[in-house]
Amino acid sequence: MRTLLDAKYGNLPEATSEDAERMIDNVRRQTVDTVRELSPDAKLTDLFLLQTDAHNLKVLVKARLLGAADAAWLEGGLFSREQLGAMVSEMKYDLLPEHMRGAMERMEAKLKLSPEPQIVSVYVDFGYYAHCLDAAKDVKEPFVLHYFEAMCDFNNVITFFRMRAMGAQKEDLWDVLLPCAGVKHAALIDTYELSAETLTKALSGSVAKAALQEGLSKMLVTGRISMLEKARDDYLLSLVNAHRHETMTIFPVVGYYLARDREAKAVRLILTVKRNGLDDAVIAERLRELYG
Repeated sequence: MRTLLDAKYGNLPEATSEDAERMIDNVRRQTVDTVRELSPDAKLTDLFLLQTDAHNLKVLVKARLLGAADAAWLEGGLFSREQLGAMVSEMKYDLLPEHMRGAMERMEAKLKLSPEPQIVSVYVDFGYYAHCLDAAKDVKEPFVLHYFEAMCDFNNVITFFRMRAMGAQKEDLWDVLLPCAGVKHAALIDTYELSAETLTKALSGSVAKAALQEGLSKMLVTGRISMLEKARDDYLLSLVNAHRHETMTIFPVVGYYLARDREAKAVRLILTVKRNGLDDAVIAERLRELYG
């Protein structure tokens, strides 16, 4: 906290050690303001900012289902808390992109039959990534489609292993996968009951094949799915990091956003570990590569 205060992190001159969350929120707000001011292609950068709205939709819907008065809001999206709050309370999602709106409407119909909070993330994430994959086909920068295809492939493989660890039936996997990119859904189903090593062939069609295979190897050695999550996050940042000096492109703006987002997550991670008296090894395991 002394380091953060000395660096004026969050630009709060009167901040104390009790203001860590407020500092992080302020950084996220300032980051989005900067990105929206500088972006030469809002349609592109909005895809990245919309992920925060997807997070907040999950939080708000789950809070509604559980009757919780307070929701862990995350600053930095395209929509205000009032806008998303009204959507969730009224169950009307007309302001959202088409794929997200459709997913939210299907989710609400499902919740009326069975109000299970765990299905919320499945529908919200599917709608968000379906929108990103579709929209990325029309933007000028090919890396955007690459980015979201890699994200879907990594997340579907991670879901594959989480479902196996839970002892779920392979048929249940169909219901929780994100939109299909390079790693085909059928290939995951076909290898679900086989050894993890047999998954290599299913990964061969992914734009992130090498990074997926490296993450899989580390996961098999350590037995921790978090190795795949770290491989995903580091790979996605590398797609932008390699082009950070191309000042006449979109990369510096996207890179700035991803850097500040990751920085905020790193600060929150370190503070959480320290406050709860956890081993510093948790930081080393979970901390991602930083931009620059």
